[in-house]
Amino acid sequence: MDFEEIKNELTAGGEIITRVFEKWAREIPDNMFIFYGEEDLSLTFREFNEASNRIGHGLQSYGIQKADRISVFLKNPLITAMVMFSIWKAGAVFCPINFNYKGRTLSYQINDTNPKLVITESDVVPLLNEVKDEIKKVPVIVYRPKKTDHDYRPDSETISLDTTYTEVTFEEITAKDKSNLDVDIEYMDNASIIYTSGTTGAPKGVVQSYRWLNNYVFNWKRLFNQEDVIYNDLPLYHVAGSFFNLVRGAWVGCGNALWDRFSSKEFWKRIEKSKATSAVLLDVMVPWLMNAPETP
Repeated sequence: MDFEEIKNELTAGGEIITRVFEKWAREIPDNMFIFYGEEDLSLTFREFNEASNRIGHGLQSYGIQKADRISVFLKNPLITAMVMFSIWKAGAVFCPINFNYKGRTLSYQINDTNPKLVITESDVVPLLNEVKDEIKKVPVIVYRPKKTDHDYRPDSETISLDTTYTEVTFEEITAKDKSNLDVDIEYMDNASIIYTSGTTGAPKGVVQSYRWLNNYVFNWKRLFNQEDVIYNDLPLYHVAGSFFNLVRGAWVGCGNALWDRFSSKEFWKRIEKSKATSAVLLDVMVPWLMNAPETP
């Protein structure tokens, strides 16, 4: 293929991932987009689109405007996925934080990002409380699992955000309006800021545009179709889990099977259960699987 052919293929379906996803929500509304294995929960393209629209409208009602940065400090991948798409729908910038961060590493990234909002969950609220004197006071939206959720912990009901923050409940930014948001987004607008690991100094925020997202998954989109299911147990604060897996699936119109974390013991059971057709394995995952006891 020559340059013009590649360029035409790259731009043919549009370069704004939320617009592409909204197209699938219209054309294949009842196809599964997310299977959340931790709770045996399936969401269709329509259901996921409407859920992220509600949060997007809620963010707008809270004053979020185009190009505002939102730090996302979440462990639950289903909620993270919804929040990521809702941030984009509102025209804001998705800025995920490694949920293992604490202390100076956590406060550094928040200060460096300078977000308009922080979205977190009750399980990691204590880590935010620990850095309350080191960061700018921004409103914090807290997701609290219900008793029926797999990640609910009884002691989480007693975990409260320090009063130096302004707490907003997740329900407060989940609006009734489920229609698509009408925000003018261009392909060179910033979609995300994801930080490097910091092996050669302080982590650096890498700014990614919508065109970057398109380029990142471009070649791999060619290998998949709407019958595929992408197995995904990688954290969504990393480009592999959030973009290579989730965004790629959204672009192609295929499903994503989400789990909270990798398990060598449960891996093949999950593949069978979700009918996954592909998976990304990183580093030690391969020897862990190869060394696991054989089973039928």
